Amino acid sequence: MDEVCDVPEGMVEVCIEVPELYNDSRPGDATKADSGFLEGKTLKKLPVGSTIWLSYSKKIGEGAYEDAVVKPYIVKSTNDYVGLYPCGIKEYTDEKGVVWQQIDTDIEDRPLYLEKDATYKFKTLYPAHDLRKDNLEVSLYNGIWACTNDPRYTQTSSVEVTLTSSIGRRITYVELHPMINQTARIHFEIAKGANVHTLEMMHNGIEISGVQDKNTQYSLDWTRDEYVEVVKMESGDDGEHWYKLQEFEVRDDKIIGDAYILPLDVTKTYIFILINMAVNGIPTQYVLTLNGMILEHSRSYNFDLSAGMDGNLTVVNWQNTSLTIQPN
Repeated sequence: MDEVCDVPEGMVEVCIEVPELYNDSRPGDATKADSGFLEGKTLKKLPVGSTIWLSYSKKIGEGAYEDAVVKPYIVKSTNDYVGLYPCGIKEYTDEKGVVWQQIDTDIEDRPLYLEKDATYKFKTLYPAHDLRKDNLEVSLYNGIWACTNDPRYTQTSSVEVTLTSSIGRRITYVELHPMINQTARIHFEIAKGANVHTLEMMHNGIEISGVQDKNTQYSLDWTRDEYVEVVKMESGDDGEHWYKLQEFEVRDDKIIGDAYILPLDVTKTYIFILINMAVNGIPTQYVLTLNGMILEHSRSYNFDLSAGMDGNLTVVNWQNTSLTIQPN
């Protein structure tokens, strides 16, 4: 790949290795502030077809950097090689007059050329949500998730690289730290129990009360090394705000669904989870209650349930609950 493109004088072609994510693994008793939280946890490469934003900023002094610039990439597989390939950007303006940047995978862009012998800071955002053009922020709200390099953990922080090139080799390969999710996930697996022949989710799906208002947006300034520890909800909420999960998959005869929500403080209030399903064609609703906890970023709160029939009565039993690092 080194000889394909002519690199401009004084520049280095920068090739970014396909980033990794922290995969599903039990964190044990480590706390969020404990640097050991991620030690020994498994990683996975981004799958082919994934799109990311790469943020880079040139170092101009001790702790000082130029404003970040972003470049979009897509993970492709060509000739038995899986790598990141630059793609295009298109812009649009929303009804409020805000200009957004969006990845266009139909456009192929030139490689990334940066100054030789200069130092740059790199970090990534996955998936490639639309960015506000003026400040490169992404809007997070209940229902979507975003993985980034996160300065709260040494394993997921941004990477600084001084770009050099040797004679006959004009490409610098940069390997970034893994990314981690910035939202909390509530994961459901509902299995058939005794005397159950059919199990279906009804139109209302799974409803979760006590979360932030549906219009709440959290602006993730992912290009900077500054993160809010946790987005907390006021304890006075009476459960009037709801998030509805309506997309599910069936795997191994189980109904599986993932609800992504903004990190949430539930130590002084409650979350009610209403599961609307038809058991043997009989509509039923089951209620779970969560309290006394904080739903933290990058954590997955897993609920394994079994729906059974006792005469004409639908019974839903707890099979298992667990806390894991959130996979994506």
